[in-house]
Amino acid sequence: MPSSQLIKTKQLLKKSSGVIFDFDGLLADSEPYHYLAYNEVFQRYGHSLDRDEYWIEWTSKGKGIAGEIDRHNLHLGVDPIQLRQQKFEIYSQYCQNGNIQLFPESIEVIKLLKTSYPVAIASGSWEHDISAILKNAQAEYLFDKILGKGSAEKEKPHPEIFLNAAKVLQCLPSQCIVIEDALKGLSAAKAAGMSCIIIRNQLNQKIDFSEADLTFSNLSSFLNILKF
Repeated sequence: MPSSQLIKTKQLLKKSSGVIFDFDGLLADSEPYHYLAYNEVFQRYGHSLDRDEYWIEWTSKGKGIAGEIDRHNLHLGVDPIQLRQQKFEIYSQYCQNGNIQLFPESIEVIKLLKTSYPVAIASGSWEHDISAILKNAQAEYLFDKILGKGSAEKEKPHPEIFLNAAKVLQCLPSQCIVIEDALKGLSAAKAAGMSCIIIRNQLNQKIDFSEADLTFSNLSSFLNILKF
């Protein structure tokens, strides 16, 4: 007998007309490099980021530089905008140099869904960084649209980037499935009126994703369901 997870996945897909992917930590093993880039910048001003705290507060909740400064009562003597710009420059080098790889299952997951749906990326990373990673993996052709930083005035957990993705895919928000790995992404999807599938990984095990429509233990388990 088919599992309840399989049945629920098929039900979600049946009522959907577009698929929107997050990118960092979901399709690409890029989160460690975001951490390395931010940590390098903060160390220039005498502060080191705690890796475990980073995964929760930065990656999943989306608290960012402001959250780090508030939590640790930091007085760095530099504008947060400058910190972000320094981080962007470091991180882009990782993207261009081919350091960041797609997860092994990513391309097959995308190809399977692309046979039936238009697919887009909606990410907080710059489009040129996403494109560089995809190009290095020879996978830049897979997506109908890439929406990166600057594609929306407000970042996740605000729903704007997902609503914009629905428009470019010419889909109603209620007919889109968002595939995410972060709490800020789940919150954004729900605020947009979209279904959301969460893929767990090594970095988000302690996050409460109870509001998700479906949660998979890893990308491989999601791929196996799609193959059924």
